[in-house]
Amino acid sequence: MFFRLIFLCIAAVQARRLDSVNYGAFTQTATYSIANQLGFFTAYGLEVLYQQVPNSTYAYAQILNGGYDILTGTIDNAVNLRLNSNENVTVIGQLDQGPDLVLASSPNITSVAQLKGKSLIVDSPVSGYSYLLRKILSTHGLLLNTDYFFQTVGGTNLRYADLVAGKLPNGTAVYATILVYPFTAEGEALAAAQRPNILARVSDVVDPISSSAFTARQSALSNCTENDILVRFMSAMYTANLYLRNPTKKTCSLRAIGKQLNVTAAVAQLEYNAATATDTGEVSPGGTFTVSQPGLLNVIAVREEFNGFSSLPSGYNFTAAIVPGEGKLIDYSIRDLAVAGLKKHLLKRTCSELW
Repeated sequence: MFFRLIFLCIAAVQARRLDSVNYGAFTQTATYSIANQLGFFTAYGLEVLYQQVPNSTYAYAQILNGGYDILTGTIDNAVNLRLNSNENVTVIGQLDQGPDLVLASSPNITSVAQLKGKSLIVDSPVSGYSYLLRKILSTHGLLLNTDYFFQTVGGTNLRYADLVAGKLPNGTAVYATILVYPFTAEGEALAAAQRPNILARVSDVVDPISSSAFTARQSALSNCTENDILVRFMSAMYTANLYLRNPTKKTCSLRAIGKQLNVTAAVAQLEYNAATATDTGEVSPGGTFTVSQPGLLNVIAVREEFNGFSSLPSGYNFTAAIVPGEGKLIDYSIRDLAVAGLKKHLLKRTCSELW
């Protein structure tokens, strides 16, 4: 029945007006920048409405209630919701492995030890990057609620703005937080009085990790209309990711990143370097948005170390839980169709055709 549905969905894709996609995301990734700026979404018949995620709690509620059609968020969130709360979120592919994922501090903090007694701002204290943050600090002998504290603020864009400002809107001092692409590189371009210090890189403590993942509600995969939109969205992003990883297209990729983020050529180069890093960039095993199994198991291990699976029985088989399949945490049915639907001629597109 499932394969018949897929056939009917494919058969229904004919010339049509652009279909709208509500795309929730924490950051404008390099892959998204290229897909958007080079017209790949349009080529797949889509008008993508980028929805800036304010925080993870809101984002995953939106994906479950239909407010977002697709979301890119930290895979730990999906793991948490699926395994701890039995929510029907489904990972349909991995986008990256944590590009420029760092512990960053205000300019007056120059070592992890100086964070003792301080509050650190996070999106959520129980999901996302908070467990990786705890892991970094634990390697320096600092423990949550004993040596430091978490203060919930929201998504990376909000935390970056607060870190640069040195305070929250209510005047509370800000000392440190986790940053990721594109904010790490953007921070490096600031004047010394505002420039965050990079105290540690996640990849120096836990490597590899599976980080940003394409996430949908499970019911969308068996709905013809929603399935079709997801396949075309993923095809456009797959095309863009191939383009990003092609060194002969570097110049155009740089321009697309710079234009999307509205940054200088120098910052765009830093962003490009982060996005194309072989171990932490917008990469996946085989280059087809496959989830890194070692990376995901590392994420799970860090969460488990800090009692992040208290609702699961002792000896729970995490390896079995992350085996891909229909109706499971990871389901590649959309991804497989997206890869098969690659429009190869788009990979030859040049900037001169657009700007």
